[in-house]
Amino acid sequence: MLREIELKDYKDMFEYGSNPLVTKYLNWGPFVLPIEAKRSIKSIFIPRLKKGLPIGYAIVDLKKQKMIGTIDFHTKNDLDHSVEIGYALHKDYWNQGIMSYALKYLIDLAFNYFDYKKLRIRHMVDNIASEMIIKKTPFRYTEETFYQLKKVHDRRIVTLKNYELTKEEYDEYQQSQRNL
Repeated sequence: MLREIELKDYKDMFEYGSNPLVTKYLNWGPFVLPIEAKRSIKSIFIPRLKKGLPIGYAIVDLKKQKMIGTIDFHTKNDLDHSVEIGYALHKDYWNQGIMSYALKYLIDLAFNYFDYKKLRIRHMVDNIASEMIIKKTPFRYTEETFYQLKKVHDRRIVTLKNYELTKEEYDEYQQSQRNL
């Protein structure tokens, strides 16, 4: 299930965000203390409302009633009415189709509820798992770019694969799926 991220989720976020494998390809983490996850929710997710973005969505394991990951619109470009999507998932839930499902749902939400015109998503070139998730969607590869990763103990230039999807492309994709 997806729901808005809440401050009380910080303990669950710390659990998966303290794992170096989960945060290896992210521009944050791993967390060392639970307060870091709490600060992240307070300073990154909650202020998004003032920027005209949704807070972000907790991916919830309903059986355990706990947050196991996040998926969100984290960067907004008002010039072309676009947003960028990011996500993270607890390692115990990898390779179960959860993130693929969440991403497809977020794409639909972006175009049909929030009325965004374009979506962007990207991953480090060696993050094959994210690449496989993105390839299950109608996103279109655009280019590789360089990015300066700035973690506490890791500062380096990485190569990112970038993808885009416009509302028109999504509508065409939806129509083609109905015709199958």
